Amino acid sequence: MKYIHPFPARMAPEIALEKLKNLRAGQVVLDPMAGSGMVLSQAARNGIAAIGIDIDPLAELISRVGSTSVDENEVRAGLEMLLDRCQSEKDQVYLPWIDEDIKTKNFIDFWFAPKQKEQLRQLSFYLHAQPINVSEIVLSLLKVTLSRLIITKEPKASLARDTAHSRPHRTIHKNDFNVFGAMRFSLNHLLRALDASSIKLNARTYVGDARKLTVVKSNSVDCIVTSPPYLNAIDYMRGHRLSLVWLGYSLDDLRKIRISEIGAEGALNDTISSKFSDILHNLGLDLLECKSKYMLARYFSDLIRQTKEAYRVLKNNSKATYVIGNSTIRGIYIQNNKLLKLAGISAGFEVVHETTREIPDSRRYMPMMVVGNNLAKRMRTEHVIDFKK
Repeated sequence: MKYIHPFPARMAPEIALEKLKNLRAGQVVLDPMAGSGMVLSQAARNGIAAIGIDIDPLAELISRVGSTSVDENEVRAGLEMLLDRCQSEKDQVYLPWIDEDIKTKNFIDFWFAPKQKEQLRQLSFYLHAQPINVSEIVLSLLKVTLSRLIITKEPKASLARDTAHSRPHRTIHKNDFNVFGAMRFSLNHLLRALDASSIKLNARTYVGDARKLTVVKSNSVDCIVTSPPYLNAIDYMRGHRLSLVWLGYSLDDLRKIRISEIGAEGALNDTISSKFSDILHNLGLDLLECKSKYMLARYFSDLIRQTKEAYRVLKNNSKATYVIGNSTIRGIYIQNNKLLKLAGISAGFEVVHETTREIPDSRRYMPMMVVGNNLAKRMRTEHVIDFKK
């Protein structure tokens, strides 16, 4: 399967397809933590109505584009219009979220060389500040076309390596990459991977918080298939911000999103409740240092809030499937699956089934697992848990 945009972790397509196969036309599947949009993409190609939500604006953008049918000729015409404007117009390029914010400007100066920075400013101006006159979905495709040249394994539009795995580090100081010239190649890849003709029903996507599903009515969803961020495993925003600074977001905007995500390495500013202390004891986590206990308490609190919302929007006798991996904190093994099951039960769910899958080292939708890789130590298995309302 081809993907429209790099993403550091994806749900396995076979899991999404397995959970969607019993849905009928007219039924609705929800992914409240849509990520790369795998569930939405599979639903759209099977004619199943789908709703996707993600707090990460780039994830929402990728999900929307990957599950929406488009006219390829219209998209190609839009790209030519964009490139023509960038290379021929003499408009004053002003990007307020960058030009009025010294932290964002310094961030860009560090990660982007002058040639690419100038081209990206032009593209950003006509994609976001004063967008060209194309439909919203065409504009979204062009944004993903650009982002594909920034979120990469090897340096392209930026000076960073491993941005695609959310582990960017600057490995070069000069760059002759032609962003304008690469846009057509990027769009060609995107359109081939999208295969718009295979999409039978467009999904609906929203930027939003899975812990507060304001756009979803109570008892309105027939199925939930999702994968929560794994505690302290992947810092998605670390890589995505290199793209999002060209799509209208300042560094402060992205920092606020980053620290509010489920699974962020933050901590509650509260004491640990006796109930959660008992949970820690039952999971053999008494030896965790205090800061790590607070971080785990916040994660558990987020899971409770999310599963309560999932329970609210799901129809009676319907199922919610969660794919979650276990992790480690300072060498101590954390059974996130048990925390999730406790959260789901507290929301009112019944656990009806659970399977465990080894995460293959060569799996393409995960960063490569190698000896000594911290991520390899954190993520070795994933659990597929079915809840029933």
